[in-house]
Parts: sequence; C-alpha cells; structure tokens
Amino acid sequence: MRPTTLLAAFVWLIGTLLPAAEGKRLAFVVGVDQYENLPPEAQLSVAVADAKRMKTTLESLDPPFTVRMVPDGDVRGLEPAFDDFHDEAKGAECALVYFAGHGVEYHGANFLLVKDTAISEISADIVRMKRRLANEAVSLQGWVDSLEETQAKVNVVILDCCRNNPLKAEDGSITHTVVGGSRGLAEVTPPSGTLISYSVDAGQPVNDGLFTEVIANNPKTPRLNILMVFAKTREELRDISHLGRGGRLASSSAGLTMFAARADGILYSEPCRDGFSVHTLRSGSGKDEGAGREAGGGDDETQDAAGCADGDIETDGADRTRDSRPGAFPAGSGMEGSRAGEVRNFGGLEMVWCPPGEFWMGSPEDEAGRFDNETLHQVTLSRGFWLALTECTQGEWESMTGKKPSKFKGVDLPAETVSWEEVQGWLAKMNEKNPLPAGWKWELPTEAQWEYACRAGTDTAFAGRGVLDEMGWYGGNIRLKTDRVGTKKANAWGLHDMHGNVSEWCRDLYEDYPRRSATDPTGPTTGSIRVHRGGSWFDRAELCRSALRSGRSPGYRSSRLGFRPAAVPMGR
Repeated sequence: MRPTTLLAAFVWLIGTLLPAAEGKRLAFVVGVDQYENLPPEAQLSVAVADAKRMKTTLESLDPPFTVRMVPDGDVRGLEPAFDDFHDEAKGAECALVYFAGHGVEYHGANFLLVKDTAISEISADIVRMKRRLANEAVSLQGWVDSLEETQAKVNVVILDCCRNNPLKAEDGSITHTVVGGSRGLAEVTPPSGTLISYSVDAGQPVNDGLFTEVIANNPKTPRLNILMVFAKTREELRDISHLGRGGRLASSSAGLTMFAARADGILYSEPCRDGFSVHTLRSGSGKDEGAGREAGGGDDETQDAAGCADGDIETDGADRTRDSRPGAFPAGSGMEGSRAGEVRNFGGLEMVWCPPGEFWMGSPEDEAGRFDNETLHQVTLSRGFWLALTECTQGEWESMTGKKPSKFKGVDLPAETVSWEEVQGWLAKMNEKNPLPAGWKWELPTEAQWEYACRAGTDTAFAGRGVLDEMGWYGGNIRLKTDRVGTKKANAWGLHDMHGNVSEWCRDLYEDYPRRSATDPTGPTTGSIRVHRGGSWFDRAELCRSALRSGRSPGYRSSRLGFRPAAVPMGR
C-alpha cells in the first residue's frame, strides 16, 4: 500500500497562512517503509521517498523550514528526536509534523506504527492492548497535544497514512474501533492553532499512489484558495476513476479530509454528495476575508468548490425561536414527574422528565455509519430522572463559577471547552447552592440515561423522523461554530440539541457494551476515559447519531465538548 502525499497543497497552505517574515519554521518529518514485525505484504515502498520529498520542498521555501527527518525510525529513536524538535519549536512561527506509514485506531485512540513496533496482532484485552500500543507505537494524540504546548503560531500535522490496518485480531478477524480497525485512523480533535489533514476520510482506505500523482501535478497558482486545490484534486481523481459526479470512489483518496482549528477561526472541508464542499469561517465574520475574493469566488460566505448545495451559512439567528414548550414550575416535595416531557424548574434550570422504561441501546448492524462498539442490547431504567431541556449555557456556567472558558462567546451559547473534571466542580456548586429534595442530586446523566433521553422512544439513527438538519447543529449545517441552545427542533420529549452543537459529557467511564440486557448500567468502576455523546457543530452527520459513542480523558477540553446536567435519584 503506497502512502499518498499532500505536498503541493500544503506547500501552498503554509505560504498563505504564514507571511514571509521573521520567525522559526520547523518540521519533523517521518517516513516508515520497513516494519520488522509485520508480514511482507504489509511492507511499504515509498513512504520514506515521500518524506524526503516533503523535506526537500519545505527546505526550498522562502524562508525555509529547518527539517529534522527520521527515515524508518524506531520508537526508541523517534521519541527523543521528537522531544528535541518540540523544544526547538517553542514560540516558532510554524511547527509542522509529517508522517508517512501505517496508522491504526484502537478504541478511539490513534497510533502510528514504526519500524520496531512489536505488535502483529490486536488483543481484545483493552487495558493491556492500550499499554502495549503506548509502549510500542507513537500516540498521535500525544504528538498533537505536545505541538500545542510549543505555542507556535501555527501547528500543522499531515498524516499520509495507509488506511488498511495491517494488524489482525487474535481470532483472525478485523473489526473497526474495538480490536484494530480495518479502516485506519479515527478523526483527531485539533487544538486551537492546529491544522490536521488526512489523505482520505477518517475510516477509509487509500488507493495506491493515485493521490500523489494527481496533487503533485496541480499547479501552485498564486493566490489560489487552498481548498480549491483539494476540490480540483477530488474532481480529477473522480475523472481518472471513470465515475460520474454523483459517484463514490471506493478505496481511494478522493475523500481527502482536512480539519483545522486556528486562533482566528475554523476551517473545515468534507466530501458531499456531489463533489467536494469547502467552507471557511473566521471568528467575528461570516466569511473568509481573503480566500473567496482572491480565488475569484466573489463575496459569498460559503465557497462551494464542486457545486454542492449544502445550504447557506446562518445569520445571527435573531429570527429563530425555540419550539413552544410547557411552562416550567418549581420543584415540590414529589420529584417524580407525571409524563414524559413534563417540564419543571429546578435551581433556575428548565428540566424535562424522562420516565422509567426500557429501550434498545446501541445500533443495528445495518445502520449507516455504525461502529463496532455500538452493540445492540436491551436496557431497563428502573427510576425516572430529570434532564436539562438544553445544554448548559455559558450564562449558567458563569453564574456558578464566575469563569468564561468557552471559545465561542455568548450567554445563550453552550458552555464548552470545559473538562469532565471541571463539570464535576460545577455540579458540586449546584448541589451546594441549589440542593434538590432529599434522595436526589445534581449529576451528569449516565450514558444509558443520555441515549434513552436522546431517543425519546425512537429507534432510528436520529430522533425525529431520522432528519438531522431539523434537530442539530453539525458540520453539514455549515455553521462551523456553536449556536444558541434551543434554536433547533426538540425531540419527542422536548429536549433540544441532543444531536450536535456540543458533544455532552456523561458520568460513565468507557467500556464495551454487554451482549445481554442490563438494568440501570453506570459503566465500569475503573478506567481512564470518560464518555461523551451526541456529536458537535464540527462533526459529520453520522458522528451525531443517537448511538454514536465517544470518549476522552477527564481533563480534556475542546470547543466541541460541553454538558447537560441531570437531576437523578441517588444511587442511579
């Protein structure tokens, strides 16, 4: 499997993001062809060559990059080399990391395989397998987080990884997410100031060398929008593969995806049904101030590079109102609600009653976008609970903490960039200042409670006739930021924003679902990953499904992560 190169496009990108000015530009370039512990068919042939080409090109820029390159490196040599690069890159104008070789995902974490990675099979023993991968391979998230610590003006990560995972499960099977995905890396959340690019869509295989041949021949036209470069490449790949405009390229790199989180705004590209949609946004403006006009695209807020009709960027939302809802009333001594969707006011928050009941948690095997960790199983919730009508707002967060951590500012926007640990502090203050009647407390919902409330009696991918656009702010809305809570249609129980806007922290530590029925599940008692659910403003539709599971360490913060408080019976 030949890795692909984002060379021509990213050379231009660096030039547009960084003016020819003072400041260090440093790059850490890695290419791995030889894998001592993988079979002959898993060996690569051009990863090192592509890395050398990247090095040569970066050194030829004006001003040039200082490049530290490691060909066919082993883990014991790579880590100290990366540490040296990290130290040199502190305060740099740009810090760039390029990796060509094999990459794998294990339970949502990405690892880059190197020459001496002594793993040929993936075990289902999660704790042991994660420890082995951490010791024998490179943690991609670790590199990304370390880049953020350099405080360089711009960080760039280019992942030129084959998406056909060479590792097999111990039983000889290949499964996604749970025991070594057959479809390569998962998406990585880019910190502010970091751009991350894959050569194909997350979870998709890449075609041998096709992408390199095409994008390397695309001219570096002055003042051309970088996103148009990617769109042009996708169109050429489609033509080469003899597919119509509505076709889908199987096992190819035509689905190149780029994610970027910058201090001055967000840039995001994703494939769409009829070409390659391209959208840019800078904070404080509904348009990219330079890219559209310079590329001859006029003043449109959205650049649609291949004719996609994905809708318009929303205006300030002043004409949008929440759906009508029952009036809230104070909590009394009887905490049990009378019907699903009943609304009461506890501690100044509008809360929705979710009655006890049974539901099927997870997803059927034929659900589009499904992952293997969504095992369908029946869950019984023996006690009802109250869940906030909307995600916790910044106004509600600040009233308890006095702090304003969120990236996108607004009292009615969801509180985000808050860790699970910080949410525990907010809940503790609520229990202190706004205590509930005896036997009840403020908590995060369990993962089962969250999905039960999200579905509100439905068994489709999205609650509400399966139509996400009506119910959630997500990547396909082209909003590219959070939106006022409660502006999208509520589900059948009156809960807003269960899909998109911000993904919501849950109480549970992550573990695999059981293959049998469960009653009042609360997750494992040990672990290092906390669950969050619902997808965000940044995510594709399939990552906002009712069954989609995600997880992060409890100290992690992101503008894509917030929470929704619950009032629950103690012990539940």
